[in-house]
Amino acid sequence: MPLLLSALLVLLLVALSALFLGRWLVVRLATRWCQRKLQAELKIGSFRFFWIQNVSLKFQQHQQTVEIDNLWISSKLLSHDLPHYVALCFGEVRIRTDLQKVSGLSAPFSQSTGVDQKELSFSPSLLKIFCQLFSIHVDAINIMVLKVATSESLWHIQISRSRFLLDSDGKRLICEVSLSKINSKVLKSGQLEDTCLVELSLALDLCLKVGISSWHLKAITMDVWTLHAELHEGLFHSQLLSQGSSLVPKPVPCSESGKGSIPEVTENLAEPTLPGLYLLQQLPDQVKVKMENTSVVLSMNSQKRHLTWTLKLLHFLYHRDEDQLPLRSFTVNSDMAQMNTELLLEDGLLLSQSRQRIVCLNSLKASVQVTTIDLSASLVLNTCIIHYRHQEFSHWLHMLALETQGTSLPVFKQRKKRTFPQILAPIIFSTSISNVNISIQLGDTPPFALGFNSISLDYQHLRPQSIHQRGVLTVDHLCWRVGSDSHIQRAPHPPNMHVWGEALVLDSFTLQGSYNQPLGLSSTQSDTLFLDCTIRGLQVEASDTCAQCLSRILSLMSPQSGKSVFSRESSFGESMTLLWKVDLKVEDMNLFTLSALVGASEIRLDTLTVLGSAETSTVGIQGLVLALVKSVTEKMQPCCKAPDIPTPVLCLSMLSLTYHSSIRSLEVQCGAGLTLLWSPPDHMYLYQHVLATLQCRDLLRATTCSETVPSLALETPEATSEPEDNLPEPLPPRRLLNLTLEVSAAKLTAFVAEDKFITLAAESVSLNRHGGSLQAYCPELAAGFDGNSIFNFKEVEVQLLPELEEMILHRNPFPALQTLRNRVWLLSFGSVSVEFPYQYDFSGTLDEAVGVQKWLKGLHRGTRAWSSPSPAPLPPDLLLKVQHFSWVFLDDIFEVKLHDNYELMKDESKESAKRLQLLDAKVAALRKQHGELLPARKIEELYASLERKNIEIYIQRSRRLYGNTPMRRALLTWSLAGLELVALADASFHGPDRVVEQVRELDPGSPFPAEGIDLVIQWCRMLKCNVKTFLVRIRDYPRYLFEIRDWRLMGRLVGTEQSGQACSRRRQILHLGLPWGNVAVERNMPPLKFYHDFHSEIFQYTVVWGPCWDPAWTLIGQCVDLLTKPSADPSPPLPWWDKSRLMFHGDWHMDIEQANLHQLATEFVFKGDLDINVRTASKYDDCCFLHLPDLCMTLDLQWLCHGNPHDHHSVTLRAPEFLPEVPLGQLHDSYRAFRSENLNLSIKMDLTRHSGTISQPRILLYSSTLRWMQNFWATWTSVTRPICRGKLFNNLKPSKKKLGQHYKQLSYTALFPQLQVHYWASFAQQRGIQIECSQGHVFTRGTQRLIPQAGTVMRRLISEWSVTQMVSDLSQMTVHLMASPTEENADHCLDPLVTKTHLLSLSSLTYQRHSNRTAEEEPCTRDGDPAFHTHQLYLVDLRISWTTTNRDIAFGLYDGYKKAAVLKRNLSTEALKGLKIDPQMSTKKPKRGLLTSTPTPPHVNTSSFSGRPDKGSSGGAYMLQKLIEETDRFVVFTEEESGMSDQLCGIAACQTDDIYNRNCLIELVNCQMVLRGAETEGCVIVSAAKAQLLQCQHHPAWYGDTLKQKTSWTCLLDGMQYFATTESSPTEQDGRQLWLEVKNIEEHRQRSLDSVQELMESGQAVGGMVTTTTDWNQPAEAQQTQQVQRIISRCNCRMYYISYSHDIDPELATQIKPPEVHENQEKEDLLKKQEGAVDTFTLIHHELEISTNPAQYAMILDIVNNLLLHVEPKRKEHSEKKQRVRFQLEISSNPEEQRSSILHLQEAVRQHVAQIRHLEKQMYSIMKSLQDDSKNENLLDLNQKFQLQLNQEKANLQLESEELNILIRCFKDFQLQRANKMELRKQQEDVSVVRRTEFYFAQARWRLTEEDGQLGIAELELQRFLYSKVNKSDDTAEHLLELGWFTMNNLLPNAVYKASFFFFFFFFFFLSLIVILGIKPRALHMQYKYSYH
Repeated sequence: MPLLLSALLVLLLVALSALFLGRWLVVRLATRWCQRKLQAELKIGSFRFFWIQNVSLKFQQHQQTVEIDNLWISSKLLSHDLPHYVALCFGEVRIRTDLQKVSGLSAPFSQSTGVDQKELSFSPSLLKIFCQLFSIHVDAINIMVLKVATSESLWHIQISRSRFLLDSDGKRLICEVSLSKINSKVLKSGQLEDTCLVELSLALDLCLKVGISSWHLKAITMDVWTLHAELHEGLFHSQLLSQGSSLVPKPVPCSESGKGSIPEVTENLAEPTLPGLYLLQQLPDQVKVKMENTSVVLSMNSQKRHLTWTLKLLHFLYHRDEDQLPLRSFTVNSDMAQMNTELLLEDGLLLSQSRQRIVCLNSLKASVQVTTIDLSASLVLNTCIIHYRHQEFSHWLHMLALETQGTSLPVFKQRKKRTFPQILAPIIFSTSISNVNISIQLGDTPPFALGFNSISLDYQHLRPQSIHQRGVLTVDHLCWRVGSDSHIQRAPHPPNMHVWGEALVLDSFTLQGSYNQPLGLSSTQSDTLFLDCTIRGLQVEASDTCAQCLSRILSLMSPQSGKSVFSRESSFGESMTLLWKVDLKVEDMNLFTLSALVGASEIRLDTLTVLGSAETSTVGIQGLVLALVKSVTEKMQPCCKAPDIPTPVLCLSMLSLTYHSSIRSLEVQCGAGLTLLWSPPDHMYLYQHVLATLQCRDLLRATTCSETVPSLALETPEATSEPEDNLPEPLPPRRLLNLTLEVSAAKLTAFVAEDKFITLAAESVSLNRHGGSLQAYCPELAAGFDGNSIFNFKEVEVQLLPELEEMILHRNPFPALQTLRNRVWLLSFGSVSVEFPYQYDFSGTLDEAVGVQKWLKGLHRGTRAWSSPSPAPLPPDLLLKVQHFSWVFLDDIFEVKLHDNYELMKDESKESAKRLQLLDAKVAALRKQHGELLPARKIEELYASLERKNIEIYIQRSRRLYGNTPMRRALLTWSLAGLELVALADASFHGPDRVVEQVRELDPGSPFPAEGIDLVIQWCRMLKCNVKTFLVRIRDYPRYLFEIRDWRLMGRLVGTEQSGQACSRRRQILHLGLPWGNVAVERNMPPLKFYHDFHSEIFQYTVVWGPCWDPAWTLIGQCVDLLTKPSADPSPPLPWWDKSRLMFHGDWHMDIEQANLHQLATEFVFKGDLDINVRTASKYDDCCFLHLPDLCMTLDLQWLCHGNPHDHHSVTLRAPEFLPEVPLGQLHDSYRAFRSENLNLSIKMDLTRHSGTISQPRILLYSSTLRWMQNFWATWTSVTRPICRGKLFNNLKPSKKKLGQHYKQLSYTALFPQLQVHYWASFAQQRGIQIECSQGHVFTRGTQRLIPQAGTVMRRLISEWSVTQMVSDLSQMTVHLMASPTEENADHCLDPLVTKTHLLSLSSLTYQRHSNRTAEEEPCTRDGDPAFHTHQLYLVDLRISWTTTNRDIAFGLYDGYKKAAVLKRNLSTEALKGLKIDPQMSTKKPKRGLLTSTPTPPHVNTSSFSGRPDKGSSGGAYMLQKLIEETDRFVVFTEEESGMSDQLCGIAACQTDDIYNRNCLIELVNCQMVLRGAETEGCVIVSAAKAQLLQCQHHPAWYGDTLKQKTSWTCLLDGMQYFATTESSPTEQDGRQLWLEVKNIEEHRQRSLDSVQELMESGQAVGGMVTTTTDWNQPAEAQQTQQVQRIISRCNCRMYYISYSHDIDPELATQIKPPEVHENQEKEDLLKKQEGAVDTFTLIHHELEISTNPAQYAMILDIVNNLLLHVEPKRKEHSEKKQRVRFQLEISSNPEEQRSSILHLQEAVRQHVAQIRHLEKQMYSIMKSLQDDSKNENLLDLNQKFQLQLNQEKANLQLESEELNILIRCFKDFQLQRANKMELRKQQEDVSVVRRTEFYFAQARWRLTEEDGQLGIAELELQRFLYSKVNKSDDTAEHLLELGWFTMNNLLPNAVYKASFFFFFFFFFFLSLIVILGIKPRALHMQYKYSYH
């Protein structure tokens, strides 16, 4: 045992010795090896077993030192923490080096590495064993690097617990390095700067895989934990970074052969390479980097700022497989091996010193994979939030910029021209970025932020046979916010909402595209590009903030952007052959513009689709809306669908745009929902938004162009330095864009004021523009004002053509035109209708619209200059075609319904009456059947149910009133058919100067201002117009107001508007609201004037007017007033005639078939045939009552003005604020000098022109025609009642003055060569007059006076016309009376059997009339002048025929006229107006025709006789009774002689002093009258050489209890002769009239009896024979003559006729004093007065020489009885009726009952008149129908029935009219009596005097002859013979015969007693006279005065 122990001890000692020896040997060898190889000194402090301490290795040359505290070898067996069995462990290792001295270190290493590669080669098996057993562990490593950047810098690295492991599988060597913690600092010594530059701490695991065969690095795996780095400010100011960049080895690619040379290197560098590709190739096959919990801090201690970047995970993986097949032909010259690269970042965060987030990254994953077929890459980013604050980050950027300033510029210059290689391999790239938000706060611009939820991109680059690229880009909720709060991260806004400040919002964006590029140079295919994009929820907001942000961004990116733009333009120019197709769809698109001043605007697009290709591009829009948000008060704005947006400005349901690039054609289609709502405030909002948008655009353009344009100019300096001689070639003319526009339906509404708007609606609008032509079509277009559809157009077609052949033909009629061809506007309308509602103020809206148009023009015109150097181009011509045009004024709906309801009520009243009759019949039948058993309640129920049924039927009919028949709506309808208007422009009158020349030429009569006129509007056109029909209708009247057919018009038209002065410009206020307030628009006040020179041709021109139309015409005038707004000038408005004078100037020629009308400024000339027909629905229809052939009518207008009536240029209108001062009480009138006070009208009608046609003027008149003419004149002269005026109708305007009241003087002149006038009392032509005249001249002048009415109530002025002068000269005038023997027939045909009898004829007629007002105006000249008369008539050679036929016809005509006048008067409203008489007032003279002293009557020689006063009726009865008693005694009582003049009542009545008007004076020269009796043959001719007939009107006076009007006639005949035929002759039987020659009529003269005929005619003695003639124009020798005998020789005659009438002028009646009745006055006095007021005829002959035979005596008695003393047969019956009515009125003393009975009778008469008119209309309709079917038996029978009813109605009308006349006259008499409190006196007898006739002969000698007229029988001489006859109302008469002296001689031959039978003969003569006169014996009174000598 001890031995064993000893042995073991020895062995131990030996071992220890060997150990120590080996340790010394190892140390020695190591030291020597270090000295020789490393040139370093190795020191070992202690060396124990597997343990070494204090090892020091010092490199002397480089002053590098490595110190190791401990070094030992351990094993896994000893420590379980060790991975391998053998572990080399180091304690603390310290390394120190100096960078400035280590520069040559790399060369030895590089040289030695190449030598030692073979030496270091190990066996793979041995290396594997070594790696599995061996590992290295280091406790701590301290590395100190001196002079890193400068000599004063230090880099210290400290590594704790490091481990190095090796592993090998035989092929690869795996080295694993584990560093538990690494601390590193870069220090720099200094007082002012930071001591520490960089601080770094981390934990690192590193695994390296190296191939054993080649010793190349195959794989790297690196894991880093808790990386913390701090970069201090001193680092960036030091030279460390610059030196570090210079120390980075530059990549030098190796060739495949491993041998590189300089040319090869430069060649490879010149080839384009992908950036980073070389770096990837230098990496090992597999690289894996993982970094966890990384933190980097960037601190700036000087400003106490720091940035902190933390990253939770960074994972980088790279794998390259060299063994697999590579990706062939990745580029043109290289392949790419298969590889896979991934990069992952998680939870990155960048914080500022204030702990605010700058960058926040959740995860970022990027991968690249290369396979044998393609290269695929992907990028996934999740939740990246970036907050960039330039205020905080600018310091770091500035610091980094200082560092990169010196190094980046060379690098940029080197990389500037880098080009990318062409990649041939397929590439697939995909990316997904989600939840990204970037906010940027720049110092000088507002902050903005960009964020989105997700963005995904898939891209493929394929090259099968061509380069094919396709990609898909998807964006989810992209939002770009701008504004102060944009950096605050917000939650996504609610759906369908817009948050103000979000400049761009994309809910979703999807883009798919592909690009195909064929390969090969010989390929004929083009490149193709396909894009498909879908966008949802797009919101774009444009604001100043957005523009500033964009401008800032572009300014930062401007250099790159400029080059990119240039490159894009160049690339676009190179790829012109690209075939592309784009499909874009945008849903829910909202575009906003935001302004701080005017709120915001919104454009909403529901759907936007774009389909584009190289040939065709289509843009479709669904739901387009433009709206305004006038005030932004909320933070969010709803984004509704287009139909749901309230109050949009523009709304469009569908819009489609298609563009064809090959033909340059654009097609636009709009849907049915185009709506525009416009107003001036909205326009201002839009205008401000547009201005703001343009300013933003200019800002961005200035930002981009400021950098790009100069750079481009510098790059191409040669482009601007071309020589001036080399002018650029002119560009080819650009082809115009062809445009096609189609709009289904559009409605445009423009609010011109708050409550006034204009609407334009169109349907199916199409517009085409091709080349220079434009064409538009619209089937229906409507324009409305204030909700009323005013204008309606149908089939509208508009064309703009460069030229039109039709217009060249239209220019041919105007040879003065210089322009041959011109552009043409062609407008064609199928129909144009204009409807104005009742009482609609159209002018107000139109004026506001014009003001808005002026405002818009001034707003958008800006401040550009007015003057333009180039003249305006010639405007195009105009061709307007309208098939149908209508202009309608709508009527009052209330009045229309009221009238229709009235008609319904009338019809229902008739129907209810029929039902009542049926019920009455049924009730009567029931009563007959049941008798008294029928209950009364049942009958009452029947009638009550009938009443209810009537009400129900009426209500039902009222509800169905407009069911079948539409309601009448039109008040006035103006329609045109076939309108064609051509307006030609020409260079000869284009331009202001030429237009002024045309104005002066067309208006030469107006004085032109010397200084000229400044025109605002001036144009001149040649017009040519054709109209087929021109119709104007009022309401539903059957006739047109105007009817013009085939109207053609040609001529010149000039329109000018003078520029108003400052005072002639009114201001119109436009209310725009806040923030603009009110805007004043200047409006020019002078009117637009027209100058014309027209020539027109009309085939038919018809004007119809009626008195019933006047109320409707008044309403039309009110409607017309609403069309034009009155002038702002406060002057009284001009009437329409002055307004026409002011606005229209020039000539107008009008040809109407055979007539023409020429209108000058103050003259109208009409030439042609004038036919005036009466159109009425009766048998008088189409009656031509006036036919004037070859008429030349001139109407001369003389306007009476204060100034020149033609000087319209001097009229200056003034605005209300520029009115001059006027005298107090005077109103301002701008038209004072131009306004006409009155108008003098002169009408001249000349018919003396000769033409080829043989026709004479003729006038055909009926009694109805005369009534129509009276109504026509009343229509034109009367002033109508106010229609729709007053407060109730809101019409307080002053009434307009009618043109009829404007006339002051009217003169008329007519010249005619011959004239024929026919007058018929009725259409049956029973009685009529024919007047024929050969030549005549008529002149008349009348004046009008407007008389104000008395009283406090304002009434209309009374228009009074008076004829101041009238002169007529007629020659060879003949008047015939015509009659028809038949009655009025049913077929209304003219009776051919019309007998025509001669009434009168004359050689010449001269008529003069003077007005009564002239006597008032000149009383001094007319006072006491009996020669002055109102009417003066001078007749020469008057021939009158008075026969029983003429008497009947004349009395019949007069009776018809009288009855018609009485009927009209009695049916008028004035019939029952009583006379208000004041009994106390004195007798007044009338105002009219009042003379200061009554003129004396003409001198009558009555000195040779005297008379006595008239006896009363009692005295006459006494004398008659006495004569009867003495009938049995032939005793004659004689009395003393007394004066005869007192007995003649006619003379006494004519010589009174109550004459107020000498009305008529008729003078006749050589007149004769033929009298024919009814019972005898032959005639009596009465002739006078001179004759005077005087009519005087006397004042009305009371006669008894009746007020009557007296009229007196005085006739003076000189040279009067009587001739009579001796026997019947053939001349009389033939019906030809016998006339005396002038020589036998004219005054007696001394003549010699030379001729035999003179000798046979026995001179001038009585009984002589005179030759007659039948033809006045031929001498007696040339005719078959007949002699007549002179029965009375030349003598003088005086006749007096006094008539009394109840027709009294009310003006005169009110001025007559009532009579004074005394109580003691006898009743006989009243009776005498009553007898004095009777019609009286007095005839006086002074000397008579009479010679008659028995036949002539009988003929004279026949004429006296049947012609002169004819009494109306029905007068007694009329008197009896009057007495009966008087008695009835005396019984009924109540005036109201009397008035009521008169009113009922009036209504009955009116019913008869209406029924007659109704029957006539029905008969007229039947006759119209019979013209088409003349053999219709039903119509003939119906016509006969109506004819019988018509005759019966006429008879009833005559009876009731006569009764009404009597009743009214008696009622008026009683009213007068009651008004004057007169007692109703009943006369003693009911008999009254009706008529008084008086004959007086001063001296008469009567010779009775035989039948031959020569042999005398007896001779009777009478002196002072007076015969008086008084006709009574009871058909009795009183005769008074007085004789002063007589003698009688017997002339029989061989007579014994010459005077024996004188008393017998006298008694026989007296009895024969009694028998002839038909005197009853009881009424005979004879008074004989005789004295016998």
